[in-house]
Amino acid sequence: MIQHIVCFRFKADATPEAIQAHMDSFAALKEAIPQIVSYRAEQTLPGDSYATPDYDVVHYLTYRTRADLDAYEVHPAHRAFGAANRALWDSVLVINTALGGQD
Repeated sequence: MIQHIVCFRFKADATPEAIQAHMDSFAALKEAIPQIVSYRAEQTLPGDSYATPDYDVVHYLTYRTRADLDAYEVHPAHRAFGAANRALWDSVLVINTALGGQD
């Protein structure tokens, strides 16, 4: 199993409505892309000494194989999500891990 973690920091001028649209459209990828086994998202919390987090939201997606992750990356729904939301993002961090230490 593969865990795909995507962290977003929104631009300072991103409206709450635009951020909610980002969240809703990312969540909709679970239905549009059959390779996604599971999905969840969380807003970040302040860290040590209540420091402002580096990112605003984290999306967690799980795939069975690396090939499934690769299929997600080029899927038209994923590309459309990026095109529709890219202007909101100040920074994006992507981390892929093999759950259980195996691919």
